[in-house]
Amino acid sequence: MLRTAPNSGSRWGLLGGLFDPIHYGHLLLAQAAYNHFQFDGLILHPSFNPPHRPQPPVASFEDRCLMTRLALEGHEVLESSDFEKELKSPGYTLAIIDFLNLKYPGVQWHLILGADNIAQFDRWHKPEELVKRVKIVVGGRPGYDAQFEASPWVQYFEKFPMPQVEISSTVIRQMIKEKRSIQYLLPEEVRRLIQSRGLYQ
Repeated sequence: MLRTAPNSGSRWGLLGGLFDPIHYGHLLLAQAAYNHFQFDGLILHPSFNPPHRPQPPVASFEDRCLMTRLALEGHEVLESSDFEKELKSPGYTLAIIDFLNLKYPGVQWHLILGADNIAQFDRWHKPEELVKRVKIVVGGRPGYDAQFEASPWVQYFEKFPMPQVEISSTVIRQMIKEKRSIQYLLPEEVRRLIQSRGLYQ
């Protein structure tokens, strides 16, 4: 349940992902997009049934939703949602946008992507339909400018600046397995939950 329901005519950002676990890289991307575009609101939503992943997420959907909620506690604008569990079909981005347009008619959605998604965009489900239904905004990243400009979809992307950090969920999970500290890579409340539930051991 969102604190503020998106209203017709409002502009909202949308950042989805496995968030397995969520970390400061995700949060910086969301905050940078919000700062640049001055959205009326912004939703971070964990993937429920990601069709593009050969392996399922390591943590459960419930744990990933809880980690996302904890990461955003006290934030005035960024919100978390578990709406993907309501989808009747695989969680393709196109299905997500159609679901949100039906649930919140008249809202202008902005799909937030990291620069590393650009090379794979051709392989997404019906990208030619997706670009007609949602605005796509991409966080800038050194080393990806040539890839960005070379993309056949570049006319549909709008780039925005963001702080650069090299954090990945894969690395965090490996560090936990190796019993190395993950402090300062993700919010402390998330770290404590991971520790208390023995996630990624």
